[in-house]
Amino acid sequence: MVRLLFCMKKPVIISFLFLISYITMAQKVNIQIMNNKGTGLSEWQILDDQNVSVLSGISNQQNDSVTFSLEENKHFIFKVTVYELNNSDAELYTITINNEPLIRINSNIGKGIHTFSFFTGTRALNAKITGGVNAVISDFPWQIYYISGNFRCGGSIINGNWILTAAHCTKDDQGISINSSAMFVRVGLNNPSNSTEGKTYAVNKVIVNEGYDDGTLLNDIALLRLTDTINFSNATPINLINENDVSNGAIVPGVMSWVTGWGLTKVSPQVIPTALQKVQLPIISTAQAATVWNSIPATDLMAGFLNGNKDACSGDSGGPLVVPVSGEYKLAGIVSWGSSTCNTYGAYTRVSDFESWIQKNTGLQPAGDSIVCHGVSSTQYSVPVIPGSTAYAWDLLPAGAGLISGNGRKATVNWNLSFTGKATVILKATINGKVSDWFRVHVAVSPITKILSQSRDTVICTGQPLTLNAIVEGHDLIYSWSKNDHVIQTGSSSKLVLSSSKVSDTGDYKCNITGSCGAATSNIIKLTVYAVTKITSLSPNAEVPFGNEITLQVTAEGHDLAYEWQKDGTVINNSNNSQLPLIAVNAADIGLYRTTVTGTCGTELSDSIYVYVKKTNFISDPDVFLWPSMTTDEFTVAISSDSFYNVQIINTNGRKIREQTNCRYQTRFNISTIARGVYIVEIYNNSFRKSIRVIKE
Repeated sequence: MVRLLFCMKKPVIISFLFLISYITMAQKVNIQIMNNKGTGLSEWQILDDQNVSVLSGISNQQNDSVTFSLEENKHFIFKVTVYELNNSDAELYTITINNEPLIRINSNIGKGIHTFSFFTGTRALNAKITGGVNAVISDFPWQIYYISGNFRCGGSIINGNWILTAAHCTKDDQGISINSSAMFVRVGLNNPSNSTEGKTYAVNKVIVNEGYDDGTLLNDIALLRLTDTINFSNATPINLINENDVSNGAIVPGVMSWVTGWGLTKVSPQVIPTALQKVQLPIISTAQAATVWNSIPATDLMAGFLNGNKDACSGDSGGPLVVPVSGEYKLAGIVSWGSSTCNTYGAYTRVSDFESWIQKNTGLQPAGDSIVCHGVSSTQYSVPVIPGSTAYAWDLLPAGAGLISGNGRKATVNWNLSFTGKATVILKATINGKVSDWFRVHVAVSPITKILSQSRDTVICTGQPLTLNAIVEGHDLIYSWSKNDHVIQTGSSSKLVLSSSKVSDTGDYKCNITGSCGAATSNIIKLTVYAVTKITSLSPNAEVPFGNEITLQVTAEGHDLAYEWQKDGTVINNSNNSQLPLIAVNAADIGLYRTTVTGTCGTELSDSIYVYVKKTNFISDPDVFLWPSMTTDEFTVAISSDSFYNVQIINTNGRKIREQTNCRYQTRFNISTIARGVYIVEIYNNSFRKSIRVIKE
């Protein structure tokens, strides 16, 4: 099948650090550390596999590089301490081995101490796929030739009945799945064009990873189940790299891998080989590969040379990338995509990311509980008949988790009753004389579902945020929150969030939690939400005949309300009520009234109510005139007699802001300098008093 190809980004120019001398030894590789000092201040160390420092350097003001030698085929750690950063998205360091950039470290790692593992692998001589050399199938007996409809791909034997390949090899050029009846696998051959070589097996089932994205090639992995069990010379399974191998540095940058296949050996004009090809490529960091590619899927392992003309190519898709682990080669990657010219970094689906998925779908994962509740004394595990198997060896990690016994297809784990956490049941089967070590099941020894703490009864005011929470011990927990016994939220969150509480949120809340190891229900949490104190209505201004009565009234909402009435800014004694009765009013009752309402959720001050008392018993009172009653600059006062009178201007807080005495006839008042608002103008003498409201705009 044609290998999927992408366009390259523009090349990146790099410049860097200063030289530190290092005493070289025999069997060395050349190392260069390049640092972009403009990104900030940092220092670095090279540590060996015993965590002992063998080299160090401190950045200075100029770009430079350090060149030295390290022993080949060993693991090292590059430890960098970043003190300050001037650029949050720039190249900080690049590590080059034998003039080939393998690790790029960007400044987005942030301040602090960071470590990066690498391997000083050396490639074999004459390692020239493109740039490769002829290989023999006996050296790579897991390699298969996969016929998928009209396409050709590679693949790897991982079990007598199962082949691992790329998901895109199971689709046609329109992205439509190819029927398994059109798929065949040839094993044990060197030259696919020779129909007499090898043996052909039919495919009866295709399993494509459910997360496969044919646009980005994320999760580009698929399984093929064969109708018959493979039984042919030079056709044996390869062990898969696992998470333990990865943690031990099996695929860190610098590790040299082998890639094999029958893809193009020359792009233009196209040359198809007549023999299996092999090429040795270094693993590189994703950040270094990103200097060529715009984006790299999270499930990809990157390998190759920047400009080495050595690469997997069209037709190699689905084929194996293998790395050395403890004296054997293990499958670490699946050829996925790369350059159209097959001359730079290529992408390989990272097999270790799919260890559990492969085992589950091939049926080779030990059957048994993957979740064990704390307190269970023992559990049983088993595997189906594995074709070609002659012996089985069981193991349990960590050793403190318990004891495992069994030497056939079944085993029993007697759990340490004090153990909780993650454990792994491992089965090593001897298949056709070869020990396979990738059959395993991950087990979570989980505590019984138990509530450790919960929110208390709460009283809040409307509009306030609130979070109810239940802290629970257990595994795979689902939280179901209810109010007044009606479920209102279910999911994996232990929190119930009310972003802006309402009075209607008042009620009895509880949380029912279910987990892998039982269920628990919280105590009732009583939530009370009170309304914020708010005045909703107020008596209007009023004119009351002398000697009559009037009741001023305020209506408010809220909880536990208290009232305090004022007249002209002075508190009225014994006025803690929503109503203020005025009995047998006289001139002393004239003024501005307002009330303060206080509740559990706040305090509010009302607007003013102006009360004027008519003196009807003085029939000789003159007529009083004021115009205009709404103005920006001035108003005029006049009375219907020639008596002298006085004028006061009072604000709504009862404060006198202006007074003029001994006025007669018509008087003009300029109020352009006072603030906008409502004012009371009182016109009076010894015989009469009149109050009129004026609005200053």
